[in-house]
Amino acid sequence: MSYEASARICPGDIVPFKFPYAEGGSPYARPCLVLEANTAEILLAYGTTSRGRANAGFEVRVSAEFRACGLKHASRFVLARRIRVRRDDPRFKANGDGELLLGALSEVLLSRQQVLMGLIAQTWNAPGLRYRAERAGIHPVQTRRRRRGGQLVSSL
Repeated sequence: MSYEASARICPGDIVPFKFPYAEGGSPYARPCLVLEANTAEILLAYGTTSRGRANAGFEVRVSAEFRACGLKHASRFVLARRIRVRRDDPRFKANGDGELLLGALSEVLLSRQQVLMGLIAQTWNAPGLRYRAERAGIHPVQTRRRRRGGQLVSSL
């Protein structure tokens, strides 16, 4: 993808991106939410349609308004799982017309995103540390917890 294709991307936009797994690459592009954008980089949050407890934390849920936001299904954007990439990152996947933008959040959902980003910023001692971690990709570690009956299950 060229820099020109990503030049119009701004916070609140939804774009297709091959979001990597903690173990490596991704087989397909998924809708991702743009959290921050400057002239060099874009910070993206993981998007999923799953209603499970995996990939949870600092979420923007797009339910009734999913079509107006350019999505095919109700979705969650998990801000706890995010990555900071260059604007010309080849994992962005434009459509056949070269369009990168799928849609954008409503004003109400954009306000929620801004509140969550403020909370995330407060959890870091220095912005530089957060930026370095985001460039490497933040993938929350799955922990083991006990459920009723004493069985261990994975969760975040």
